[in-house]
Amino acid sequence: MQRRNQPNRRSADIEDETVDIRRYIAIVLSQWWLFILFPLVGGGGAYLYSKNQEPVYEAKGTILVQYRGGSLSLGVNDFNRSDQLATTYVRIATTRPFLETVVEQRQLPFTAGQLQAMVSVRTESNPPALSVRVRNSDPNFAAKIAQDVAEEFVDYAIEQRLAEIARIQSVATAQGIANVRELVAAQFAAVDSLSILEPVLSPRRPVIPRTRQNVVIGVILGLMLAGGGAFLLEIQSDRVRSPDLTTRKFGTSDLGTIMRWSPHDSPDGLIMSSAPTSNYAEAFRQLRANLEFATVNKTGNLFMVCSPGAGEGKTTIVANLAAAVAQTGKRVIIVDCDLRRPSMHRVFQNVGREPGLSNYLATIDPDFRDFAQPSGIEGIDLIPAGPTPPNPAELLGSPKMTALLEELSAEYGTVFVDSPPLLPVADASILSSSTTGVLIVVDGDKTRSASLQRAIGILRSANADVIGVVINKLKKPRFGYGYPYYYYYYDSYYRYYGEDDPSRNGDSPLYRRMAVRAKNLIVRKRD
Repeated sequence: MQRRNQPNRRSADIEDETVDIRRYIAIVLSQWWLFILFPLVGGGGAYLYSKNQEPVYEAKGTILVQYRGGSLSLGVNDFNRSDQLATTYVRIATTRPFLETVVEQRQLPFTAGQLQAMVSVRTESNPPALSVRVRNSDPNFAAKIAQDVAEEFVDYAIEQRLAEIARIQSVATAQGIANVRELVAAQFAAVDSLSILEPVLSPRRPVIPRTRQNVVIGVILGLMLAGGGAFLLEIQSDRVRSPDLTTRKFGTSDLGTIMRWSPHDSPDGLIMSSAPTSNYAEAFRQLRANLEFATVNKTGNLFMVCSPGAGEGKTTIVANLAAAVAQTGKRVIIVDCDLRRPSMHRVFQNVGREPGLSNYLATIDPDFRDFAQPSGIEGIDLIPAGPTPPNPAELLGSPKMTALLEELSAEYGTVFVDSPPLLPVADASILSSSTTGVLIVVDGDKTRSASLQRAIGILRSANADVIGVVINKLKKPRFGYGYPYYYYYYDSYYRYYGEDDPSRNGDSPLYRRMAVRAKNLIVRKRD
């Protein structure tokens, strides 16, 4: 059993990693303008900064360092000693006494401190050498100063050694050493051989500004800032856009994701009738399958559809979901319980607003059949809202309303209640306790996580059974990143089959296999 489960675990881990990568790519693509603007600003700013800088040229003079022992040829020890001397000379060449000597001997028009800011000395190996570098805005002047410093350092180093030899000679004579000539000869043999390899040439290209390097750095910094800004905006936006967020953060099931469609596709919002073979219609069929799967252990058939705020598309979801359920052969009735701002009669345009629910609740001993109107879609009836009453909450919480819902549940296969928004008014929370379960519709581009959290809290306080969340009005992401799983599956299916293929019927065996596979993907992701 463990061996059989290992491949499944590995595939699940790979799928999780893929989803995470897609989530990050979706964030990047959603804030694409940042990744264009910031690198352009960074690169452009670096370019302008470089162009406004005064060009600085660097001239280089090379001094060869050779230490000779007692023989004319150079040995390994002499080579190592030359390398050590070159390191020592680096420190001497940048000291103020030497630079003061250069200024005095060459009669330079600046102080030793100013020369010290212009000159830098480095060591080079193979062979040991000193690299004297001078930077100035004038390339010819930089080459002249480098040549002067190199020549003066050769003379300065030799004078220092000769002075050391003279001091040794005087000390030896004062102490009565007899063989002074041999001692002096040995010291002369050890005098360093310093020579300038070649004359210093005027540099052709400036070392400052490094326009190309600055532009690359500016673009990289722009990309880094764009990445940070994109994730910061994603965090601050706090929109309910991810199905994983509803499960991970709120502990609710993800019932489906409905992408935003154009008014040209469905002017009245009833996409199941105007475009029954579109991806959007298939999303509602998938929502129907997920609802059936989530309520398989429930005995009731009365579902309330609500939203945290107004304008999040719950009425459109109810109408299209009812049409999807009616395609399975069930009789469906929709009750428009939004007595304050009803809109269901606008979706089913052949249905009038009156008589409606408020008329039913104000009638003594009414019959719901007198108020239920055919929607124009086979299998769907509608009880519109009716005229706006002065006390909507009291009417929706009355025993007559509860009795109506019980009658409808017994008469129809599925009952959908279109309720008012949860947060502004108490109507939905009053209705929720009389239903089998509640579907919460959120606007993926508008609803904040805090609003959804409060809505779930209100429903749970009313002892309502929250079946799950439907994310509505999501914009189609670029290159498909951020798409729900079944959108990829259906989209590939549509590309394979023709527009008029009969197997695209929502109730065909092929469709059912597709729904089962998509459902399994969602369940696996949820687990």
